[in-house]
Amino acid sequence: MNRQRAAHLHLSPVHIQQGLFAVLALLLTLIGGQQFLRWEQSQQPQAPQLSIQHPTQTHFSAVGSLQADSTPMRMMDVDQAGPAGEIRHQERWVF
Repeated sequence: MNRQRAAHLHLSPVHIQQGLFAVLALLLTLIGGQQFLRWEQSQQPQAPQLSIQHPTQTHFSAVGSLQADSTPMRMMDVDQAGPAGEIRHQERWVF
């Protein structure tokens, strides 16, 4: 079916050349429009840009971490991550 349609559609080299010229003209028009807008925006006076200085943060902490800061941190094995009285969960395999 597609071959019959393609056989009826005859593109001559002149049609291809005209199409390429139209694409080139459109591309040049779009680039020219962008350059014109950039030039026009550079001619307008711009408001001074404000530079806000933020203090440099050296560490991350939770919002209400005053209690956490007073509690010493302990290293635990991975098996002991939960509370001591909690029953260990069965391992689950997910595929």
